[in-house]
Amino acid sequence: MSNDLNCSDFGTRERAQREFLQSGVDIHQLDADDDGKACEWNGSTGWWVWPIASAALVVGRAMGRRRVGDHRMVPGAQGVMFNYEFSEDGNADKVFDRITPMLLIAGLAALPVTIFLRDFVLPRSATPIAVYIAITAISGAMAYLATLRLSRRDLYVADLATEDEGEL
Repeated sequence: MSNDLNCSDFGTRERAQREFLQSGVDIHQLDADDDGKACEWNGSTGWWVWPIASAALVVGRAMGRRRVGDHRMVPGAQGVMFNYEFSEDGNADKVFDRITPMLLIAGLAALPVTIFLRDFVLPRSATPIAVYIAITAISGAMAYLATLRLSRRDLYVADLATEDEGEL
Protein backbone atom coordinates (compact mmCIF):
# COMPACT_ATOMS: atom_id res chain seq x y z
CA MET A 1 0.00 0.00 0.00
CA SER A 2 1.09 3.55 -0.59
CA ASN A 3 1.60 6.28 1.97
CA ASP A 4 -1.36 8.37 0.78
CA LEU A 5 -2.42 9.93 4.13
CA ASN A 6 -0.50 12.28 6.38
CA CYS A 7 -1.33 13.69 9.81
CA SER A 8 -2.31 16.97 8.16
CA ASP A 9 -5.09 15.07 6.33
CA PHE A 10 -6.89 14.50 9.65
CA GLY A 11 -8.68 17.25 11.52
CA THR A 12 -8.22 15.54 14.89
CA ARG A 13 -5.91 12.99 16.38
CA GLU A 14 -8.90 10.77 17.18
CA ARG A 15 -9.66 10.46 13.46
CA ALA A 16 -6.01 9.67 12.76
CA GLN A 17 -5.96 7.09 15.58
CA ARG A 18 -9.11 5.45 14.19
CA GLU A 19 -7.49 5.14 10.75
CA PHE A 20 -4.27 3.91 12.36
CA LEU A 21 -6.10 1.18 14.32
CA GLN A 22 -8.27 0.13 11.35
CA SER A 23 -5.28 -0.60 9.17
CA GLY A 24 -3.58 -2.71 11.86
CA VAL A 25 -0.18 -1.69 10.49
CA ASP A 26 1.21 1.83 10.30
CA ILE A 27 0.99 1.96 6.52
CA HIS A 28 0.67 5.74 6.49
CA GLN A 29 3.45 6.41 9.02
CA LEU A 30 1.03 8.20 11.34
CA ASP A 31 2.89 7.01 14.47
CA ALA A 32 6.31 8.60 14.08
CA ASP A 33 7.61 7.58 17.53
CA ASP A 34 6.12 4.03 17.51
CA ASP A 35 4.21 4.48 20.78
CA GLY A 36 0.87 3.33 19.34
CA LYS A 37 -0.57 6.84 19.19
CA ALA A 38 -1.12 8.45 15.81
CA CYS A 39 -0.56 12.14 15.07
CA GLU A 40 -0.03 13.23 18.65
CA TRP A 41 0.47 16.85 17.65
CA ASN A 42 -3.00 17.18 16.07
CA GLY A 43 -5.74 18.95 17.98
CA SER A 44 -8.23 16.88 19.89
CA THR A 45 -11.98 17.16 20.23
CA GLY A 46 -11.33 16.14 23.83
CA TRP A 47 -13.56 15.72 26.81
CA TRP A 48 -14.19 19.41 27.26
CA VAL A 49 -16.86 19.48 24.55
CA TRP A 50 -19.48 18.82 27.22
CA PRO A 51 -19.08 22.21 28.96
CA ILE A 52 -19.59 23.89 25.59
CA ALA A 53 -22.74 21.86 24.96
CA SER A 54 -23.97 22.46 28.51
CA ALA A 55 -23.52 26.21 28.14
CA ALA A 56 -25.34 26.10 24.79
CA LEU A 57 -28.26 24.25 26.41
CA VAL A 58 -28.53 26.81 29.21
CA VAL A 59 -28.24 29.79 26.86
CA GLY A 60 -30.68 28.25 24.37
CA ARG A 61 -33.22 27.77 27.15
CA ALA A 62 -32.73 31.33 28.40
CA MET A 63 -33.21 32.70 24.88
CA GLY A 64 -36.37 30.63 24.47
CA ARG A 65 -37.74 31.87 27.78
CA ARG A 66 -37.06 35.47 26.78
CA ARG A 67 -38.75 34.88 23.42
CA VAL A 68 -42.00 33.62 24.98
CA GLY A 69 -41.92 36.28 27.69
CA ASP A 70 -41.69 33.93 30.67
CA HIS A 71 -42.72 36.19 33.56
CA ARG A 72 -40.92 33.98 36.09
CA MET A 73 -37.50 34.76 34.62
CA VAL A 74 -35.28 37.12 36.61
CA PRO A 75 -33.95 39.94 34.36
CA GLY A 76 -30.34 40.01 33.22
CA ALA A 77 -27.68 37.33 33.55
CA GLN A 78 -29.23 36.11 36.81
CA GLY A 79 -32.17 34.87 34.73
CA VAL A 80 -30.06 31.90 33.70
CA MET A 81 -29.86 30.60 37.28
CA PHE A 82 -32.87 32.14 39.08
CA ASN A 83 -36.64 32.40 38.72
CA TYR A 84 -39.25 34.47 40.43
CA GLU A 85 -41.66 32.48 42.52
CA PHE A 86 -44.90 34.30 43.14
CA SER A 87 -46.87 33.90 46.36
CA GLU A 88 -50.59 34.31 46.96
CA ASP A 89 -50.12 37.86 48.25
CA GLY A 90 -48.42 38.94 45.00
CA ASN A 91 -44.87 39.09 46.31
CA ALA A 92 -42.08 37.58 44.22
CA ASP A 93 -39.13 35.70 45.70
CA LYS A 94 -35.98 34.93 43.76
CA VAL A 95 -35.37 31.15 43.81
CA PHE A 96 -32.73 28.91 42.25
CA ASP A 97 -33.79 27.41 38.92
CA ARG A 98 -33.60 23.63 39.29
CA ILE A 99 -33.56 22.98 35.54
CA THR A 100 -30.21 24.68 34.90
CA PRO A 101 -28.10 22.05 36.75
CA MET A 102 -29.94 19.32 34.84
CA LEU A 103 -29.05 21.02 31.56
CA LEU A 104 -25.42 21.27 32.62
CA ILE A 105 -25.39 17.52 33.27
CA ALA A 106 -27.31 16.83 30.05
CA GLY A 107 -24.38 18.39 28.22
CA LEU A 108 -22.56 15.10 28.83
CA ALA A 109 -24.67 13.69 25.99
CA ALA A 110 -22.49 15.79 23.71
CA LEU A 111 -19.61 13.33 24.11
CA PRO A 112 -21.13 10.47 22.07
CA VAL A 113 -22.65 12.98 19.64
CA THR A 114 -19.21 14.52 19.15
CA ILE A 115 -17.66 11.14 18.48
CA PHE A 116 -20.41 10.29 16.00
CA LEU A 117 -20.09 13.60 14.15
CA ARG A 118 -16.30 13.45 14.17
CA ASP A 119 -16.01 9.84 13.00
CA PHE A 120 -19.00 9.35 10.70
CA VAL A 121 -20.54 12.63 9.53
CA LEU A 122 -17.96 15.38 9.16
CA PRO A 123 -15.17 15.03 6.60
CA ARG A 124 -11.91 13.48 7.79
CA SER A 125 -10.19 16.87 7.67
CA ALA A 126 -12.79 18.62 9.89
CA THR A 127 -11.00 20.51 12.64
CA PRO A 128 -12.01 20.46 16.32
CA ILE A 129 -13.50 23.95 15.99
CA ALA A 130 -15.90 22.64 13.33
CA VAL A 131 -17.04 19.91 15.72
CA TYR A 132 -17.48 22.42 18.57
CA ILE A 133 -19.50 24.78 16.38
CA ALA A 134 -21.75 21.93 15.25
CA ILE A 135 -22.32 20.68 18.82
CA THR A 136 -22.97 24.20 20.13
CA ALA A 137 -25.46 24.96 17.37
CA ILE A 138 -27.30 21.65 17.79
CA SER A 139 -27.45 21.90 21.60
CA GLY A 140 -28.55 25.53 21.67
CA ALA A 141 -31.20 25.03 18.99
CA MET A 142 -32.61 21.96 20.74
CA ALA A 143 -32.93 23.80 24.07
CA TYR A 144 -34.44 26.87 22.40
CA LEU A 145 -37.04 24.89 20.45
CA ALA A 146 -37.89 22.69 23.42
CA THR A 147 -38.42 25.79 25.58
CA LEU A 148 -40.73 27.33 22.99
CA ARG A 149 -42.74 24.11 22.74
CA LEU A 150 -42.99 23.58 26.52
CA SER A 151 -43.96 27.22 27.09
CA ARG A 152 -46.78 26.91 24.56
CA ARG A 153 -47.97 23.78 26.35
CA ASP A 154 -47.84 25.58 29.71
CA LEU A 155 -49.86 28.47 28.28
CA TYR A 156 -52.44 26.01 26.90
CA VAL A 157 -52.75 24.29 30.28
CA ALA A 158 -53.08 27.67 32.02
CA ASP A 159 -55.84 28.69 29.56
CA LEU A 160 -57.70 25.46 30.30
CA ALA A 161 -57.42 26.07 34.04
CA THR A 162 -58.78 29.61 33.61
CA GLU A 163 -61.70 28.29 31.55
CA ASP A 164 -62.46 25.69 34.23
CA GLU A 165 -62.47 28.38 36.93
CA GLY A 166 -64.89 30.46 34.84
CA GLU A 167 -67.38 27.58 34.66
CA LEU A 168 -67.54 27.23 38.43
